[in-house]
Amino acid sequence: MQIKSTLLSLSFLLLFSGNISAEEKVITINYPPDKSVREFTDASVSVSIPLSLVDRLHIKAENDVESDIIPDSRFECFDVPLVYGINTVEITAFKGNAELDSASINIFRRSDIESSYRKPPAGYKQDRFHFNNHRECAECHELNPKETDKKPVDLTTFSDLTEKDSSAIIRSVSTCYSCHNKITSYPFVHGPASVWSCLSCHNPDSVPRYNIPEGESEICFKCHIEQKKEWLSKKYIHGPVNIGKCALCHSPHSSINEFNLHKPTWELCTSCHADKKSGRHVLGGMYFEKGHPTKDKPDPLRKGKELTCASCHNPHASDYPKLWAMNAQGPFELCLKCHKKYYK
Repeated sequence: MQIKSTLLSLSFLLLFSGNISAEEKVITINYPPDKSVREFTDASVSVSIPLSLVDRLHIKAENDVESDIIPDSRFECFDVPLVYGINTVEITAFKGNAELDSASINIFRRSDIESSYRKPPAGYKQDRFHFNNHRECAECHELNPKETDKKPVDLTTFSDLTEKDSSAIIRSVSTCYSCHNKITSYPFVHGPASVWSCLSCHNPDSVPRYNIPEGESEICFKCHIEQKKEWLSKKYIHGPVNIGKCALCHSPHSSINEFNLHKPTWELCTSCHADKKSGRHVLGGMYFEKGHPTKDKPDPLRKGKELTCASCHNPHASDYPKLWAMNAQGPFELCLKCHKKYYK
């Protein structure tokens, strides 16, 4: 009875205000569409609200991530972190303590390195913002690149800048920054992204616009010339390198992991090489019950680093089978790199 009374009072309040009828929705989700597919760690969401009516938006995403927004415009844009798989983003509008409306969308984060999440569920499809015309966003955002987007933003030319000053300068010279600033918020940032030279990789004249073609390594190798020369001259080339899929392992924007890896090295390798997760990869069942460790031990040859798959295997290319590292021509020679004292 109390709930019914509250709802009736709320409906009367809304009708009396003249801003909205009992049947109208307060929240309109402009972007992305429901059941869309994303590949990166965050998704940008845009909603419309009657500003005079709403004084707080509550956002809830996966892993109990919650936040509040105090709206200052009839359009509100915000980023939400994504986990692999289906993410439900719930948006609730409040006036004081009264809940006015709620809306939600589902976003599927796919991944080429996670077998369970490579294919979206039925009904989900890819939707790229810049592949379509979104005139409603032009009220707040510049949607066409400027001359300054065609060259790097060099913050070193500005002395004694605070973080706020830096953001203001980047915003003034980068069309992309206002919507995409979240993509460089992680500790390890790719060079072009760090200076907002987005057009170094994204072509505004491509069809679809800003599209990165399959086999993006040719774009990567425009800058990583020495790596191209070294890796492609080797006898054995790691699969992702061989098919030109650098972004399979590396984030082109930023990451919480060194070398812009999507995951810590051991976790990244075993995402594809799942049979190596047991820890019995090296000599396991042959000479030792548990096998040689491949993680959670210090690397004897790299001070301060942890032992990983990359301690013994080159993740890009090698002249030796199994991508053996350190120019080891065979497994015994590879073992001797660390275990010299046993074979004096």
